Amino acid sequence: MRDFEVVVIDDGSTDNSVEVVENFKPRFNGRLHVIKLKKNTGNPGLPRNVGIQFARGKYIAFLDSDDLFTKTALEELSTLAEKYQAEVINTNIRFRLWDGKIKSVDAPEMTDFAELTNPDNFSKALNSKFQTDKPIFETNDLAERVKKFLIGGYAGYPYSNFYRRDFLIKNQITFPHVFVHTDQIFTFHGMCLAEKILRVPNINYIVRPRAGSIMRERLNVDKEVHKSLRIYIDGFNVLKKIMDDIKFFDEHPDYRYAVYDWIFLRRIGSTIQLYTANPLPVLNSIVKEEFRAESDNLVTASAYMFNTLNLYRLQLLELLQENDALRNELKRYQTAQ
Repeated sequence: MRDFEVVVIDDGSTDNSVEVVENFKPRFNGRLHVIKLKKNTGNPGLPRNVGIQFARGKYIAFLDSDDLFTKTALEELSTLAEKYQAEVINTNIRFRLWDGKIKSVDAPEMTDFAELTNPDNFSKALNSKFQTDKPIFETNDLAERVKKFLIGGYAGYPYSNFYRRDFLIKNQITFPHVFVHTDQIFTFHGMCLAEKILRVPNINYIVRPRAGSIMRERLNVDKEVHKSLRIYIDGFNVLKKIMDDIKFFDEHPDYRYAVYDWIFLRRIGSTIQLYTANPLPVLNSIVKEEFRAESDNLVTASAYMFNTLNLYRLQLLELLQENDALRNELKRYQTAQ
């Protein structure tokens, strides 16, 4: 397959990346484009938003800078999308190089073509808890979709989803400006609005884990706490905005708060680690600044943060007590998996 365009977003690189990409342009006959952002955004989702707007193809596939597609990936996914007229294709499995072991960017095999394309170096990894051996449509029951999402039943990585571009544009589905979980929130938004989601068994993506990537970067205490707290605040706000525009969540507040609880539970572990591993006076000043608490009292500042977070948890618990059916259904899903 040759009928595809490549849009490369340069997010403020400090090496010769742009020059390398420019050297490939003659081989693509006008199908390779480079967009240079004025400064680094610090968020992989924002460059992807630029790419979605710039692209002119019928479908969108995301490729992280570390990783690779299999040789027939675009042909397979676009053929399936056309055959089933799907807005979203969800793949459950990916390849990993070197059995998932993290390699230094300076390791020779990181750039050796023979090593990168050698199937003996690939291992398989599940993207979600659900597998299929043939293409199947996901249910159109949004309650069922949300329950499956909450227990890890949807692959939340951009590379695990193949989208029809007009679907993303029409519904204004974009990556939010949050530190992490931007991928899962993007997937959640698309899952809520797509009429046809096709789950397929194809393995099209090769992950190349490397040391020093954005997901493995360790920050100082101030930045780590700031990141953790902003995830709560921004994550709740983005999810609220998405769900406010979907009638289902107005009619089913129990599901709305279950989604809020999902992002809380995904982050609470790292927040607790920060609180137990660092001096309280240091954390006190950071938390106060983040939430602009007026009191100098550590208890007040901490209570302000956790009361804000736990409001959603309390509402969820109250609603679950009133809704035995939802609680039992969630337990049934978790037990089955």
